[in-house]
Amino acid sequence: SNDGSDNITVIDGATNSVLRTVPTGGEPDASCYNSTNNKVYSANYGGDGVTVISGANDSVVATVPTGLYSSPAGVCWNSVNNRAYSANEDGSVTVIDGVTNAVIDTVTAGDEPYAACYNPADNKVYCINNGASNDVTVIDGASNSVLPDIVSGGEPIALCYNSRNRR
Repeated sequence: SNDGSDNITVIDGATNSVLRTVPTGGEPDASCYNSTNNKVYSANYGGDGVTVISGANDSVVATVPTGLYSSPAGVCWNSVNNRAYSANEDGSVTVIDGVTNAVIDTVTAGDEPYAACYNPADNKVYCINNGASNDVTVIDGASNSVLPDIVSGGEPIALCYNSRNRR
């Protein structure tokens, strides 16, 4: 994701060479891959939406609105329910259907959600809140209901999932 160029660079994994750039919305901050439908999602911080890109031909297939002034900063993909989750700094998480690219839900998170990560073992989405709440919002992947938050350190900025230890 190239925040300053409003595009994503496609890199050949075998040769490490640049294949092309794909235009996105303003200021793409993060991206993730949907292996079921061969799509890439780009959270466009300055564009108030998520750009959906075909992995087959590297073309934009949809731009999903996340709300005016929502500032999407992170995105992850739920492989069990085939949904993408956009962490929006306005305090919301937009849930996107992996087949239709339609918004199927918007849930309330903490203060300034910034990054999202998916746990396939428990079908949960974790979303760090970089603002004053300094916590992690936990979302049930089956129902999109918000579970109790987890207290974190000051100004969390990133997270990942360890599949070996389910952490």
